Amino acid sequence: MLKLRLSNGQEREVAKGSNLLALAQELQGEYASPIVEAVFNGEGIDLQRPLQTDGTVSFIEVNTPEGMRVYVRTLLFMLLAATKKLRPDVHLEVRNTLGSALYCIDNSQQKLTAEDIKAIEAYMHGMVERREPVQLTRLPKAEAMELACAICSEDSLALLKEVPEDTVLTVNTLDGWNGYLFGAMCPDAGYVPYFELLPYADGVVINYPDTGSWTVLPPFEDKAKLNATYQEAEEWSAMIHCNTIGKLNKIIELGYAEKIIQIAEALHEKKLAGIADRLASHKELRLVLIAGPSSSGKTSTAQRLSIQMAVNGLRPIAISMDDYYKNRADSPRKADGSYDFECLEAIDLELFNDHLQRLLAGERVKLPKYNFRTGCREYRGNELQMQANSVLVVEGIHGLNEKLTAAIPAENKMKIYVSALTPMSFDEYNRIHTTDMRLLRRMVRDSQFRSHDAEKTLLTWRNVREGEEKYIFPYQTSADIIFNTTLIYELAVLKKYAEPLLSAVPQSAGRAYTTARRLLNLLSFVKPIDDTVIPNNSILREFIGGSVFKDAL
Repeated sequence: MLKLRLSNGQEREVAKGSNLLALAQELQGEYASPIVEAVFNGEGIDLQRPLQTDGTVSFIEVNTPEGMRVYVRTLLFMLLAATKKLRPDVHLEVRNTLGSALYCIDNSQQKLTAEDIKAIEAYMHGMVERREPVQLTRLPKAEAMELACAICSEDSLALLKEVPEDTVLTVNTLDGWNGYLFGAMCPDAGYVPYFELLPYADGVVINYPDTGSWTVLPPFEDKAKLNATYQEAEEWSAMIHCNTIGKLNKIIELGYAEKIIQIAEALHEKKLAGIADRLASHKELRLVLIAGPSSSGKTSTAQRLSIQMAVNGLRPIAISMDDYYKNRADSPRKADGSYDFECLEAIDLELFNDHLQRLLAGERVKLPKYNFRTGCREYRGNELQMQANSVLVVEGIHGLNEKLTAAIPAENKMKIYVSALTPMSFDEYNRIHTTDMRLLRRMVRDSQFRSHDAEKTLLTWRNVREGEEKYIFPYQTSADIIFNTTLIYELAVLKKYAEPLLSAVPQSAGRAYTTARRLLNLLSFVKPIDDTVIPNNSILREFIGGSVFKDAL
């Protein structure tokens, strides 16, 4: 028998080789939404995974960011299984999220019709009604590889070959279809009743609930410009044969890492030059606003773009939005009484717009400087007057929100959305989350430049994400230009910096430790790369160090 200590202090004994599903069902009444994953000795595991040792146990419910990942993963598995049942000739490939929807491209010659998609959706709802079980089988690597040869792509096989020989791998089965989807899944289809399938672009989207509102299915919001940026990155990385971790590993193994770095960096330079050309052709342009989520590379982007603008004869002038914070005593507060420095109302919008209007009118303006120590704006003699070819460049969280620059006519400004929209995936079904890539960037940067350990970064990440959901993502569709800052080689670079930081997170850190173990597992599939050849103006240098851009805008 095994001894288990629960998060509520209780102790239980279970037979060795049993799982946590029955215990989760017993304790479900203590949770507001269905339990979909267990945390065993700090590591997130499937509820059906057999236990072999004593340990501590807690549970993850669906109405959380971690739980919604399980929900979406199960939905995807249902879609793949249902498609194989009804249209076995169709091959779907997972691409990217669009808000609370997941886009899958149809790579088949005979594409899915709208009627096919309706039939597949109906079949999936049938799975929900009969609570079709998601079976879990644990196999030694040799047996798992033998099965994989029949059901997996070359990319999947390349990944599985990377794991140690003594690894036990998980295979899931649903309605007679076997598959490898990395991470926990719901025990049966009855756990995921809220979804819809919609024809979209060259495939289908699964629309699902938002995190925190798992019983409410929001209407699908088309983000065509964002999706086009994703697809452009996907097609480009596929064109140079580096769109999966398996292919990247092979490039590194063959000694072509430096070449792939040069190609990726050249793409960034080409894209930034193209954006600068577009700005230069906009004769009435006087203001460029740059916004994006945390660790998207906004600072390096703004400075590299400014250089390209200067090449075109423009004179970019940086203005810091931070200098227009209200005095701390006048700042808005959250419900708990703490200051809310992320909301738009923390900015003195009246003063900011007044200065913008006066600058655009050719006046000389005395600019403020915010003193973060005293919490007050100060005036230190810094004055600014625009010339005929001057363009103000403002980088900050609220750049896409029209309320920030309401006094400036649309014809005088351009809004640029910056984010790391990674085209890389493990294989056709297992994608790399953009949020994970940004979290790794932030964690490495915090360690390099802010003396923060990984535990602190991981524990504050949820608050960062909540701020992005409120103040950035709702406005991304209003961007005139989207710049994708991802670099196809960067996960292999971040691995060297991130693994020691993640390994140092103690089990006592709770949620941070669970996330650290998941990210370590992700990085275990990636071969490391030498970063000495990365140019000093690379966006990645903003996070790992060695950037030529010393000062933020």
